[in-house]
Amino acid sequence: MSYLTYPRLHFSGGFRADPSTVNNTPNNFSGKNDETKDLELFWNPNGTGVFALEECVVTKVVYGPGDETSNPKDDPVIGQPVATVYSYAAPKMVDLDPCQMNVTEIWGMRVQVAGPSPSAEPLLDFVAGDYIEGSFNAIWAQALKGPRSSASGSGVYQSTLTNLQWNISSAPKSRFLAQLQQQSPSELSINIVLNAHNNAPQLYAFNNSTFELMQAEPFNVPRQVVDKLQPLSQYITNVGKTRGNVPTASYVQHELNRLLGEADSKTYSQSIMNATKLDYDPGNITTKFPFGLATGTIGPSTDKAPVYYTPSRSMAPSQGSPCYFTPFCFDKNAKRVVLNLGNSLPTNTPGFDIATDVLGALTLVYFDQNKQAGCSLGNAVHVLHIPSEGTSLSDIVSLSAGLFDATVDESLLPQGMSLETFVENIATMPLGIIGTIKTATAPHTTILLQENNEGLNLRADQFVFRMNPKTESGATPVQPDTATVKIYATQFGEPLKNETLIIDKMDEITAMRYTMNTLGTAGTRGIQNISTPQKALTLANHDTGIASYSDAIKVVTNENGVAEFELQATDPGTPRGSQDLQSQIYFIQYNFAQPERFLNFKQDVNDLVSVLVFSGYSIPDNPSWENCIKHILPQYGKLYPIMGRFALGDYDTVVKYADAIRTVLAKPVDDPLHMPVVRDLSYERTRAILQWFEAGAPKGEASDT
Repeated sequence: MSYLTYPRLHFSGGFRADPSTVNNTPNNFSGKNDETKDLELFWNPNGTGVFALEECVVTKVVYGPGDETSNPKDDPVIGQPVATVYSYAAPKMVDLDPCQMNVTEIWGMRVQVAGPSPSAEPLLDFVAGDYIEGSFNAIWAQALKGPRSSASGSGVYQSTLTNLQWNISSAPKSRFLAQLQQQSPSELSINIVLNAHNNAPQLYAFNNSTFELMQAEPFNVPRQVVDKLQPLSQYITNVGKTRGNVPTASYVQHELNRLLGEADSKTYSQSIMNATKLDYDPGNITTKFPFGLATGTIGPSTDKAPVYYTPSRSMAPSQGSPCYFTPFCFDKNAKRVVLNLGNSLPTNTPGFDIATDVLGALTLVYFDQNKQAGCSLGNAVHVLHIPSEGTSLSDIVSLSAGLFDATVDESLLPQGMSLETFVENIATMPLGIIGTIKTATAPHTTILLQENNEGLNLRADQFVFRMNPKTESGATPVQPDTATVKIYATQFGEPLKNETLIIDKMDEITAMRYTMNTLGTAGTRGIQNISTPQKALTLANHDTGIASYSDAIKVVTNENGVAEFELQATDPGTPRGSQDLQSQIYFIQYNFAQPERFLNFKQDVNDLVSVLVFSGYSIPDNPSWENCIKHILPQYGKLYPIMGRFALGDYDTVVKYADAIRTVLAKPVDDPLHMPVVRDLSYERTRAILQWFEAGAPKGEASDT
């Protein structure tokens, strides 16, 4: 059971993504560039880290094959909110590392469907559950004519909702919620597609012209106040951009408070902002900053199912195709196919503006291997048309979260072929989607998406790991930490058992090349010395005990098509110590070991396992501000202004706010209030700070450093 099966609901609306961006380059971590003029601020330097689904509502429910509705008169859950709910802290967006921002996670989120709300007719029946923290995957540049930024991107968050709270009356008003509870009372599968995120901030110009303008009518800011703003003229969003153009009203206000003091900031900040505000032109994106569009699906799950992945069939984009990977399943008994096109179809501009002019009329086909091997137009047999009559591709995305669910079209049966053979071929032969564009002469047809010739699919379930080599103060050698990775292999949607897979760790050069070309990290300056030393991360075979830090290992899938291997981490040292990064990033690749399958299987380039290994740390016998804490805390005040409100580089201020700082550091890592937001402080360094607080926060002597 999963979001691809029944019953399921679809929702559509928006999301807020408000991460802090000062940590977007490893260069900013260095203690040598504490002055803001030496930092790249990027697009949201005062971000709160908050992620939330906003203004999402249920658009359709599907009870079973062909049994669905989008009418609230049929089921009052239609139109009800699908919301991020919390009692004391919003969920957070969490980057793994400045050299791997292509796996941003959501931590501490609880999702609720229906229930009490500001809507005119709230539905008191509801279900709520905790989203198991996890990263997006399948990110790509979806908008063909979008701005040259991640605003053109689209990606998928898939996870599991646990700790479910059901409130279903004895006479339930929603047939759907009652059916979903009966089918899946303990866990739910959730799949969310995000796109059209507006990361174009409002800019405020601080330069000689605006300094003069501030002092004139109608702003009348005193010269002595304006003089204090001179440092802002050296601030920079990105290298190559105009200095003094400072992003977001929130960050400008933050800096005005710091530079002017509370009284003058309160008196003059509005005039200063009015004088420096630049014309705003985000391009052709229609969402507001920092919001985007969200569509999603919630369906049943079980405790035996993968947390972040649905084993399924998958189509990959053909050479030159404007499309992206498409998960799908086929029910031979019901003769139905469910395609998840939510993250597959290109748009003209960010949003739901599907680029039908480059796609043409879409048809699902299978490639008849009895005619010829492989996938070509010559052996393509039509199965059904996409979309169904009376709907549009945009409707599929906005109303059904991109899920197209239909019965095979018997009118397309090849002459002389029985329906039974037709259905069997769909179940056991590669599928694809072709597009036909009408031209003045003759229609032009091309293969847009196609399944692997052998129907193979492969993916890790959890694919983001943080590892803390455990080190007690003064203890040697460093003891390794471990984690287990599960990889699921299928063939035409069925578990592929007894299949040998090859697992390999990216070398330093390949890792550098990969991360510099991802949508999330491309263009980031300062990436260096990643994935070294290689020996700090070892791959181990559960069954044979074979372990290697330099060579690939092989694992074999079990009866359920699952293969497991172990990660073993030791202290990597500080290969990025010149940038004050106390960790190292590694990437694990996986594929079929059989050479022909290895070469023919088209894999998403981002289907990797990303591993962050924290550097070892020995806590001093008597941790003090001078010998320990001042080398840890101040960096977080610089990188995360939301934490910097406590002036973490100042001993007296840290002591003054000790209770607040200690409380958030001691929170469980999955708590939305846990600090630091990006979970990039190692277990041992966190323990050192907490021990220091417990000891009364001694300052120590400067000679102790």
